[in-house]
Amino acid sequence: MSFKEIKEKTKGGIFSVIRCKDYELGLKMAEKVIESGINIIEITYTVEGAGKLIKELKRKYPDKVIGAGTVLELNQAEEAVENGADFVVTPCIVEEVAAYCKKNDVFFSMAAATTTEMFKAYKMGSEVIKLFPGEFVDSKIIKSLKGPFPFLEFMPTGGVNDENINEWFENGAYAVGVGGYLTKGINFDNLDLLEERAKRLVNALK
Repeated sequence: MSFKEIKEKTKGGIFSVIRCKDYELGLKMAEKVIESGINIIEITYTVEGAGKLIKELKRKYPDKVIGAGTVLELNQAEEAVENGADFVVTPCIVEEVAAYCKKNDVFFSMAAATTTEMFKAYKMGSEVIKLFPGEFVDSKIIKSLKGPFPFLEFMPTGGVNDENINEWFENGAYAVGVGGYLTKGINFDNLDLLEERAKRLVNALK
């Protein structure tokens, strides 16, 4: 899908950030989240074999939006896209990744923490700014930022949970990224807990 198609498809959505080291655990986490009703999966490049995992998830769930996160190198972005990634997310501004995604019509979101970084990311083609780390700011910051930057869209990531997810959207979030709330402390023995957390997020938005 194109940049525009993925941007439209992810509006108002939850980017479920799968962060762990083990490939099999990452696969099980993603499956549980999808079964819970979340349709956007972000496989971070801290997962061993992240590119392979993206390919496997796209094979199993072709109708879901599966992408790559914590992308810091051009070769990671290239590998992810070659394996079918629908999007790329970076934890900071990575110029070569932005250029690659823009050239190949791949939806991407770069993280920024200052207004200078936000505008720079936007000028590089990141139409949705990853507001990171989200736990250090109030949800009302989005309305404040849209004063001087009405053309920017924001995806707060970090600190988003079932109790505040609606506040973020009410204050203008384009989408939200949820990682630690879902995956903290999760292992092969307590995957049902991950499913419960994911369902709470989905139900909070109803």
